[in-house]
Amino acid sequence: MKFLVILIKNTLFLAIFLLVAVFTHAQTSPDTIKKDSIFFLNGEVREVNVVDTVAHLIKFFPGKVKGRPRIQEIEKSKVFSLKFSDGQERIIYFHDSALGNVLTILEARMFMLGEQEADKNYRNKWPAIIGFAVSAVSPLVFADAVLISPIPAAVIPLHTLIPVIKVNTEKIVHKEYLQYDTYLMGYVKVARKKNFIHSIIGAGAGLAAGLGAWAILK
Repeated sequence: MKFLVILIKNTLFLAIFLLVAVFTHAQTSPDTIKKDSIFFLNGEVREVNVVDTVAHLIKFFPGKVKGRPRIQEIEKSKVFSLKFSDGQERIIYFHDSALGNVLTILEARMFMLGEQEADKNYRNKWPAIIGFAVSAVSPLVFADAVLISPIPAAVIPLHTLIPVIKVNTEKIVHKEYLQYDTYLMGYVKVARKKNFIHSIIGAGAGLAAGLGAWAILK
């Protein structure tokens, strides 16, 4: 009987200990800790824990840490602003034409928001399709000189630098941003970059398929 009482007490103690441990972990889990945000001039946003902003560097712990956390740093010239976990924002960017910062703070913010919008919602399947189609037929067209067939695959992505970018206004929540030229400039910059990358991927896949077909037919 005495042994049973001791066993029950120990079991209750262990259960309480485990509950406290689980509760503590939930309270301190990285997913629940409020984090700071770095808004980069290229439109990227990173969740971090800012440590210091001395001199020309911003030092921070990355938001997602694997293993032992290590302090990272980034130059302020690449950052538009910091938004801290309490909701306060600190503008890092400043207008100075002598340093190359030709945009005003408002213009730079709109440019960054345009980059973010295009990165999130811009879609265009045609660069990949065109890149694939042209590169796939080139080994067959140049069957007698197949070594030059990669040339069309290397050149075709350049076509993405020519067409006018169509802004997907249906996806834009804040339509008032469209009145800012720098917002559209940021949108076009990222959209054109995505088109170029997708064309390269399509061209690579098409060239591989074309060479495979050439080898089979040969």
